[in-house]
Amino acid sequence: MRTGHFTSTAARDRFRALYDDVAAGLGPTSSRDIPTTHGVVRVLTCDGPPGDPFVLLPGAGSPGVSWAPNVPTLRRRATVHLLDPLGGPGASTQDVPLRSVADQVRWLRDVLDTLGPCHLVGTSMGGRLAFEVARRAPAGIRTLGLLDPARTFTGVPAGTVAASIGAQPGAPSWLRRRFVTRLGGGADVADDPVARLIEAGLSGYASAIPLPPLPTARDVAAVGVRTLVLLGGRSTMLDAGRARDRAALLPRGTVEVWPDATHALPGEFPERVAERLSSLVTAS
Repeated sequence: MRTGHFTSTAARDRFRALYDDVAAGLGPTSSRDIPTTHGVVRVLTCDGPPGDPFVLLPGAGSPGVSWAPNVPTLRRRATVHLLDPLGGPGASTQDVPLRSVADQVRWLRDVLDTLGPCHLVGTSMGGRLAFEVARRAPAGIRTLGLLDPARTFTGVPAGTVAASIGAQPGAPSWLRRRFVTRLGGGADVADDPVARLIEAGLSGYASAIPLPPLPTARDVAAVGVRTLVLLGGRSTMLDAGRARDRAALLPRGTVEVWPDATHALPGEFPERVAERLSSLVTAS
């Protein structure tokens, strides 16, 4: 099995230039590289008030800096750690193939053990990974935030699966932009630096992340961490009504459907997301 890699030097350089531009807008940050079972994970840290930090996992094909719209509001409440997942574009370096969801949990568990207790938050496929580590190895996870998580409470709608051909390296640029626009509810990629970064990652990086199975009802009921699930009523990545019903099986879960939100919920409502995550932290 292969590891994730940029498809060319030009693709890597374009991505890194866009990455640096988004990172420059985060404000004061520091970085560290954490060795794990499957490679070295880059973590950008945005310091905030004392207390357990937020650890943010981006969606598939996205680096940690794609959380840029959320950093200003969240870092007023606590320190924020942004992770570049192994197998996807970013500043992390994958050395060993990821063959299963268990492998993904292992590298993330190594990172969390290094960072210490935290409030873990994931969006899209980052939410799926956050769910899995909270189910299998929850030590030190104070709270869990799942923001429109993909393949967690429902499968991905057929229309989005078909459109995802635009997410493959080598797909025509117009098809790729259409896919990114679909996820964001119609927002123009050209007007959003984070969307441009995600588009560059999709076009120039060959990902190597295994597709996780859909959790069973028993899996959902096994997550004992206090959890907040926010679902986009206009999401193209899940059926919000069905996802709400399945997420209701979480023993310590709070589930909300935001009617006006798309799959890009975190960036659409950063202040509101920060307020809800802060309420979760306070209640834990």
